[in-house]
Amino acid sequence: MELYLSLSAYGGVSTRKALSVFWEAGVRHIELAIGPKPDIDTVQAIQDFKQQGMIYRAHHAFVWDNRHYPFSLAQPQKWDYFQRLVDWLADNSITAYSVHGGNFSERTERAAAYAIFIENINYLNQLCQARGIVLGVETMYPTVPGSGFENLLDNNEEVEQFCKDAPQIKIVVDMAHLNIWRHYSDKEKLQWLKLPPERILEIHISDNDGLHDTHTRITQNTWWISEVAQFPKVVPIVLESRLNRLPVSIVQQEYDRIVTLIS
Repeated sequence: MELYLSLSAYGGVSTRKALSVFWEAGVRHIELAIGPKPDIDTVQAIQDFKQQGMIYRAHHAFVWDNRHYPFSLAQPQKWDYFQRLVDWLADNSITAYSVHGGNFSERTERAAAYAIFIENINYLNQLCQARGIVLGVETMYPTVPGSGFENLLDNNEEVEQFCKDAPQIKIVVDMAHLNIWRHYSDKEKLQWLKLPPERILEIHISDNDGLHDTHTRITQNTWWISEVAQFPKVVPIVLESRLNRLPVSIVQQEYDRIVTLIS
């Protein structure tokens, strides 16, 4: 299995700093993501490490400019931004891109938000296909009461419906998000690993308390540890556990530990 390390694991610093730490730790597979501070050097840093041998995937509102552009695909979009984003991915030989299912205000009808999402994701997929990029959508998690918003694709039934509505788009199985699916058994959650491997873009791994998506480090108590053998061997894994400001030696130890764990 290929293990990618998400840039979200080392947030709060510049992209160049995070990539430098990962490079020194021996990590060569990176998922570009939210977390680093946007600056005018971001693109140059990504390209410099690509020339040295870094291999990239990209996730949702990743940092690729001197500003961060958050978005929800459950809301109307400015498509000129996504056209530029997809062109940038293609120009930098990045062929895998994943997004969230989108969130919406509790004042919005869920069915209406889902309809907007389906329209948006199909259009985004057209943009990606035109540039040779494979698109995936991530399984999300239920928000806590009082959050003011909800996530789409935060339950089995809706993910199943999405697979029927958009069979041409791959799924990103986030094992930490599934931990927050409190009303489902482990067997029900693990069914998503049993999709045909060609339907899964990647698998995201980290841990949490079962309530909040805190991206904590994986332990022997992490719910899916005993099920690693079910991970499809041909599907890339993305480690998202937070390693903020830890020294290179600890980042290397943690990355190597997870490589051993999933091997």
